[in-house]
Amino acid sequence: MHLATLVALVALAAAPESPPAESDALTAIESTRGGRHWVDAATAPAKSPAESLDCFEIEPGVQIELVAAEPLVMDPVAIAFDAAGEMYVAEYGDYPTGPADADAPPLSRVVVVTDSDGDGTLDRRDVFADKLNYAHSLMAYRDGILVATDTQLLHLRDTDGDRRADVRDVIFDGFQAAHAQIHVGCPRWGPDNWVYLNYGPGTVTSRAAPDAPVTLPALDFRFDPRTLAFGSDSGAGQYGNTFDNWGHRFFCTNRSPIITTVLPADAMHRNPFFVAARANYDVAPSGGDSRVYPLVEMKSNYLSHAGTHTAACGVTAYRGDLLGDEFANSVFTCEPVGNLVTRAIVRPDGVTLTSDRARAKADFLASTDTWFRPASLATGPDGALYLADMYRLWVEHPRFLPEDIAARLDWRAGDDRGRIYRIAPAASSPEAATPRAFTPPRSTDDCVALVADANGWRRELGRRLLVERQDTSAVPALRQLLAGNDDPLTRLHALWTLDGLESLTSNNLATALGDDDAFVRAHGVRIAAPRMLQDDAVFDRVIECADDDEVQVRLQVALALGQIPGDVPQRVTQRNNALTQLALRDGDDAWFAQAVLTSARDCAGGILAGLVDDQDFANSPTASRTDLVTQLATCVVARGDRIELAALLTLVTSPGAEQTTASDTWWRDAALIGLATGLPRHRGELGRTSLTALLDNPPNALAEPAARAKALLSAAAEIAVDDTRPTGQRTAAVQLLAYRPFADVASAFDALLAPGQPLDVQLAAIDAMQSGGTQAAEIVLEQWPALGPRARAVGQSFLLRRTETTRQLLDAMADGRVRPAAVGVDDRVRLLRHGDAEIQALAESLFGGAISANRREVAERYRAALTLDATPQAGAKVFTRICAKCHRVDGFGADVGPDISDVRNRSTEALLYDVLDPNLKVEPVFSDYTVVTGDGRVLNGLMVDETAEAVVLRQAEGKQIVVARGQIEQIGTSGLSLMPEGIEQDVTVQQMADLLSFLKAHPRPQLPAE
Repeated sequence: MHLATLVALVALAAAPESPPAESDALTAIESTRGGRHWVDAATAPAKSPAESLDCFEIEPGVQIELVAAEPLVMDPVAIAFDAAGEMYVAEYGDYPTGPADADAPPLSRVVVVTDSDGDGTLDRRDVFADKLNYAHSLMAYRDGILVATDTQLLHLRDTDGDRRADVRDVIFDGFQAAHAQIHVGCPRWGPDNWVYLNYGPGTVTSRAAPDAPVTLPALDFRFDPRTLAFGSDSGAGQYGNTFDNWGHRFFCTNRSPIITTVLPADAMHRNPFFVAARANYDVAPSGGDSRVYPLVEMKSNYLSHAGTHTAACGVTAYRGDLLGDEFANSVFTCEPVGNLVTRAIVRPDGVTLTSDRARAKADFLASTDTWFRPASLATGPDGALYLADMYRLWVEHPRFLPEDIAARLDWRAGDDRGRIYRIAPAASSPEAATPRAFTPPRSTDDCVALVADANGWRRELGRRLLVERQDTSAVPALRQLLAGNDDPLTRLHALWTLDGLESLTSNNLATALGDDDAFVRAHGVRIAAPRMLQDDAVFDRVIECADDDEVQVRLQVALALGQIPGDVPQRVTQRNNALTQLALRDGDDAWFAQAVLTSARDCAGGILAGLVDDQDFANSPTASRTDLVTQLATCVVARGDRIELAALLTLVTSPGAEQTTASDTWWRDAALIGLATGLPRHRGELGRTSLTALLDNPPNALAEPAARAKALLSAAAEIAVDDTRPTGQRTAAVQLLAYRPFADVASAFDALLAPGQPLDVQLAAIDAMQSGGTQAAEIVLEQWPALGPRARAVGQSFLLRRTETTRQLLDAMADGRVRPAAVGVDDRVRLLRHGDAEIQALAESLFGGAISANRREVAERYRAALTLDATPQAGAKVFTRICAKCHRVDGFGADVGPDISDVRNRSTEALLYDVLDPNLKVEPVFSDYTVVTGDGRVLNGLMVDETAEAVVLRQAEGKQIVVARGQIEQIGTSGLSLMPEGIEQDVTVQQMADLLSFLKAHPRPQLPAE
């Protein structure tokens, strides 16, 4: 049974007897967006703190306990602990739209909550600061609190001991807020002793230089608390910012629960001839690939977001020691729309990080109380994890709902409530012993001892206090920690503390660069980078680290070498050789290649020559190597140095290069693509030009290599279609076809999309066809049945890019060559609102119903299942009999269609239509493919993998078949779901009601163990 997401076409009213009018098409889609699908649903009343506590389901081994509730705290969204261990709470009273009276003062506050009588219970509330404008985050900072408001960063201090801030210093001003969910905030002390925050665009001034505004882009913000120097970071988060114990910074956006960066801000733009596509990536699955498992139905603006992260916020790396080793490297993310908190375990994966869910089919913490709205977490002085629960009826912002829907909701419901929870080991676990009491540091020795503490919150406190106070009396003890402590985290934080005190020596750096732990060595390289020009010993030691066994160390070396300019001759040769060797060893990794390219401002040509001079490199083409060669050549051409450009052309077109049987043709083709890409950005004497213009009319000095380049260009089509050549060589040749007249190479493109072609070749072909217009579109449509899911996704994007090709796609749908189910909801909305009247009309006729015409009568008959009395126990039997051969629920069943454990997040009406009309919206990955082999076999199933050598089909009951490309005679798909229509033949209306009851039940009846 296929229950794929059918956002666009789920109707919550009765299915019509006749096809809907064309004007209803967009209405049918919009009925499942913007809250229209849940606004009329009944809402549960608020619960008492004790009642809400009983609603939690939490991961085994830990327990959750209430530490504060209204009236002690209200609207809590962020927690911070100061140097004395006192809890400060940001109360976001302004959310979502500020006070009802525009002339009234702001409603946000910072309160300090304490245990006044020492009985272990928080019982006293002091308003530290009120009338703060949209203040939603804070951090302990310089004997006070750093608070982020919508346009300012404030330093609040209590100088007279009355537990109320009497000093409000504006240390940064001029930030531009987007809205109440996105403005500067979430300050965190970084490993480099700078403070990092989310989202810092604006024309910003600092207290240190109020007359020197700096315009910043929509990126994250950072500043040096010692000097107030500031600028953008390379990330772009929303509400959630955290550092783990090893110094990795994580942030999040609504649909991306854990993001981090690879390239630092200073590296992103130092090579103006290389355009880094991005600096950050998802550590955990994002968007529709993310999964959450709420205990109640998610009331997201978009029905398609149910069961996925839609309001990810408050991402927090756990840094305590109380929860035990199992929670080391854990990163938590709040999902207030789903009333839950997720936990991921982060681990290295080459130069990047990846993560695994702590629990495959359940979240760390979830509640059946729909008012539970987790906003952020914090590690406490005791090593426990503290959770801020805003406890509101609604947390969506009204700007993201239609005005008529927003006007019907009570946005202030719950603004007099709020809870803070403590998460600690379960009472039955060994870690449940009384945690170590925290004694605030009173001396330099106390702060140094904290740097060596097992609790990351305490460790950071010791480092922060020493750096804030510039307490250089700690230097001897810190050097001892760096040189002799057994814990690598202690050595790492001693290293950064010494750096923050400007007390690192060459010997200290040598110690760090030779450390047994790779993370310490990597941070050592990072710290050493700006010192390499002044210190030969440091430079030599960094060069040695280019041969380190660990890739994260080598990555930092590649970035550090960008600090060496080309006008330092005594170091340039070593720099260039090291970058070349790093590119040879690690350049197949796209992130590592970017790091090399950021350091190749004036040496890209030399690196390229060194790469292709290596026989292993030249004889082993891959997509990543092709891209690296192209990017290096682009840098050379864009830079415009005449000598370097001439050397590149001579290298690429050396005598014999036109012999297409040469094994190194691929890199020559890749370099020519770089030449074509860089010429429009050329800064040399040729001016802005194109590859065609250069080859047709080259300067005299380049005439001979230009003629040979034309010969290489002409040979590309022959190489591209030659299936005896390596895929990497072919993809490089395919990309060159983009620079030929399309009519001359159309037949080659047709062959490149044929059945049996490697996926990389097909994807390269679609990309190279972008300028082919309607002729290219017809080739894609002719080959559509043979394209796999990934190629179809790219092909569809290509077809929707232009008005004329969009019309061709819709015409193909109208005549049955392509099924409308291939088009996702967002693209459908764009088509239904298209400026071209003909396209809009076609879209309305194709996407005009809440259920397909041939299933309307069935849908109407089965709507009775929505109101019948039903039992989950009976539904479990229906699922086992009908659905389990293709779907899993709670670990039972087969992995053919999607796992449907989380479908309780969808409305019952939506589930009914999913079941009855499985072909109305079919995700490409769940389309049924048919393969005909050369020996006459006909195989069908989901295409779960495709490589240059084979395709993998998964059939009912999880059986997989691997078919070699060479055996494939024909391949295609109907575009239909593997689940057939016609379930009504096997399931009565009563059984359908039982099945729906089973799918929506919480908890569900136990299914047979596998």
